[in-house]
Amino acid sequence: MANLRILELVRGFFKITLMVVGAWFLVHFFALLGFFIALAHIILWFFFPKSTICASCMSKKEGEYCKTCNKIKEKQEGTYAKTLKSAWRTSFYMIMISVLSVGLVYVESKVLQGIVSPPSEKTVSFVIPSQAQYMKGEIFGMEIKLAGIETPINAIQADIGFDKERLEVVDISTKGSFASVFLQKEYNNDLGYARLSGGLPNPGFNGPDGLFGTIYFKSKVAGLAQVFFLETSLVLANDGDGTNVIKEYSTISYLITPEEVPLDTQQLQHSLLLNDVLGTQDETEEQILLFEQEDENVLGIQDALGEDVKGLGDIQEDDTSLMKFLHILESFDTFILNILEKIFTFFDSQISNILNHVDE
Repeated sequence: MANLRILELVRGFFKITLMVVGAWFLVHFFALLGFFIALAHIILWFFFPKSTICASCMSKKEGEYCKTCNKIKEKQEGTYAKTLKSAWRTSFYMIMISVLSVGLVYVESKVLQGIVSPPSEKTVSFVIPSQAQYMKGEIFGMEIKLAGIETPINAIQADIGFDKERLEVVDISTKGSFASVFLQKEYNNDLGYARLSGGLPNPGFNGPDGLFGTIYFKSKVAGLAQVFFLETSLVLANDGDGTNVIKEYSTISYLITPEEVPLDTQQLQHSLLLNDVLGTQDETEEQILLFEQEDENVLGIQDALGEDVKGLGDIQEDDTSLMKFLHILESFDTFILNILEKIFTFFDSQISNILNHVDE
């Protein structure tokens, strides 16, 4: 008896599972193709009426009266739509099922989005001194620091603009950075632009703040020189969706005084910078540098943080099997909704064009 009970439970479980899976496929089938099937059903009735079904007849038992067909259901005649009214009603049922299916797919997509890629809040900001003062010809460093990190981050792109008339970049250092892989270290003094991009493997960096790199400027002309983070800067959360969590882009004004640094002091600063700061990258630091040291070209803003990051540094590990499966379901739902949106947008534009021609 106990074994029979267990067998019944197993059968019941598989039966329920098959019903759920079948219902899921039917919902997505009608969401994607239901509207077209409903339209095709009407068109088919005019040419092949005995090849179309009557939903009302299907719900009746043999010998019962079908009001839409105005006939008694007989086994030998089947359940085809015998009148146009019957065909229209069946198509209307299909449309209603399709509308309900689209709603269910939309709700499912939103739930899955919340699971596989929960939104990360924008809390991170670049921290730089509010103001500073330097002599003409002096070399000084500006640290690229991040603060307000509440979600682990694993990819950073710091794009910086500066007053090219009063400042020039001498070099960019990655020494002491929390990042371990660097893709771009570029600057162009003619354009007043600098970039440092890189990241680190999963689980990313999760400290309250951290040093990403240091830009070394040399002052050229007396006056007030601005340095600011561009809106193409990125700080991507390790949330599986690469959410940019920057909440603000900082700006700093440097006062360059007319007093000039003596030539021997300038040479000493430059020598110390090259030999002690940039030239002695600590070999114990496990950093992967993938940029060309002398490259002056400014590349695109996001390409370097895509597939190259994962392929070369394994910045972000693969998701679990369950998360992969949920990602596939979410992508399939999005695919269906995008197709429907394009179709309805197309028909809406065609109807608008027809109405405009009629008004003219």
